[in-house]
Amino acid sequence: MQHIRLSALSVAMTAGFAVAAPPGIEARLEVEFPIDLVGKQALEADATLETIPGSLIVTYRKGTGGPERTVTEILAEMRDSRRFELVGGMEHMVVPDTDAAISFLEMLPWVESVEPDYVIRSTLSANDQFIGLQWGLNNTGQSIQGTSGLNDLDIDAFEAWDTTTGDSNLVIAVIDSGVQWDHPDLNGNIWSNPGEIAGNGIDDDGNGYVDDIRGWDFYNNDNNPTDPDGHGTHVAGTIGAEGNNSQGVAGVVWQCKIMPLRFIGPNGGSTSDAIAAINYAVAEGCKLSNNSWGGGGFSTALRNAISNADANGHLFVAAAGNDGRNTDSQPAYPASYNNPNIISVANINNQGGLEFDSNYGATTVDIGAPGDSIASTYTGSSYVWLRGTSMASPHVTGVAALIWSEFPSLTHDEVRDAILNSATPLGSLTGISTTGGFLNANDALAAAAGGGSPPPPPPPAGGPPNAPSGLNASNNGGGVALLTWNDNSNNESGFEVEWQQQIWFWWGSGGSGTVGADATAATVSLGSGTYRFRIRAFNSDGNSSWTGWDTVTLN
Repeated sequence: MQHIRLSALSVAMTAGFAVAAPPGIEARLEVEFPIDLVGKQALEADATLETIPGSLIVTYRKGTGGPERTVTEILAEMRDSRRFELVGGMEHMVVPDTDAAISFLEMLPWVESVEPDYVIRSTLSANDQFIGLQWGLNNTGQSIQGTSGLNDLDIDAFEAWDTTTGDSNLVIAVIDSGVQWDHPDLNGNIWSNPGEIAGNGIDDDGNGYVDDIRGWDFYNNDNNPTDPDGHGTHVAGTIGAEGNNSQGVAGVVWQCKIMPLRFIGPNGGSTSDAIAAINYAVAEGCKLSNNSWGGGGFSTALRNAISNADANGHLFVAAAGNDGRNTDSQPAYPASYNNPNIISVANINNQGGLEFDSNYGATTVDIGAPGDSIASTYTGSSYVWLRGTSMASPHVTGVAALIWSEFPSLTHDEVRDAILNSATPLGSLTGISTTGGFLNANDALAAAAGGGSPPPPPPPAGGPPNAPSGLNASNNGGGVALLTWNDNSNNESGFEVEWQQQIWFWWGSGGSGTVGADATAATVSLGSGTYRFRIRAFNSDGNSSWTGWDTVTLN
């Protein structure tokens, strides 16, 4: 007879084993738990939960009988079992102490698995006609103009939309070649000047522009900032095409107010007109603009206009440029000005690569975003593909709009920090941008919830290391297990690996070994059989906690 002595409490006999309840679990049989409401009540009390407290999903091994289950429920104090009849041996249990129950149940030979009751949330999609072509919003590896993408290399827009899809009162200036403001996928999201009366020939709001209902055309000096070129319309659609309206495309933000400000004509535009457009946006209280344009030399006047925008709480998102050059040594303006309110954006393709003609710079380009083969609105109420940093920049502008929609009291500095501090590390941007990362809308919203603060610093050199995570054990052939994990610390001396072999329904003999610091993989030669592994980090100050066990069958 084998004995497992975890404590001196509540020893019971069944199936040839003596099993003791773990510390902290005692027989309080009078306690009842409303299993049909436990998830509802927990989530209504705390909407941020990742797991349901006191709720477990337990799977017994095939052939486990009533006595074993009864003893398990008594010792782990599980109540109100709900059985999932279509999956043999699986039950939903409610317990008073989740962690203690998991630790105990993992030791029982007749328990195949036990896991928390994880919280699952809906992922909002859109029903727009061409949403499947918008890989930047949701990349499933779909083929875009003949090139298959890298799955999940996207800005996590679908996930972000579970938090917010925008604010119909948030104004975003598109400073460009104009916008087709009556495009059927944009017209509901076009700004209307509340201080102006249309068609009366009077400057009602006294801003110096007559009948500027939808913005201003600084190129033609009139009140019709429509777009004969298509560039600005494409940019506007990426930012704020009406989402979930069963037509066309979806913008990063579904509800907003696009302010069309035209200063670019068929052959370009002037710096003075660009300054006038920026000043117009700032004077109208707009705190966000997209600027997918560039060229010319250093302009003190333009830089000062952007500085004035900064002083008025305005975030200036700019395309890094399409010259394929290092802007640390060869600046491209306005993206390369050192104004703190500028976000300079590089062009990343659907496989995660920096596009060949995208500018880059370790100190002058901030972040990468989808910019190759971008489907969006176009003149003539149509839709086209376009590419370039001009298409990457509006993705960032859209994310800034999502953040301000959810957290309207944030400053423009906090919005900028939330975007940059949450960038997903990307190899193609490492060392050639300030963040080394790719835009992530969902993570930016999470960062914004903390006021845009940067992530906590790494642990100090002293003290035990952080625990590794993501342990995965796989069959490498020939009786060899391949282990991989995430190294979450920077001060470990190494990792300790521990394993056990399964003997019938029991985890029997095992062993352990060590791996050097900074490792994220190891192989262990054990021969055929079923084994489970766990790992922890260590240094001279102590050990981290163990990872959970991961099981693999070797042959």
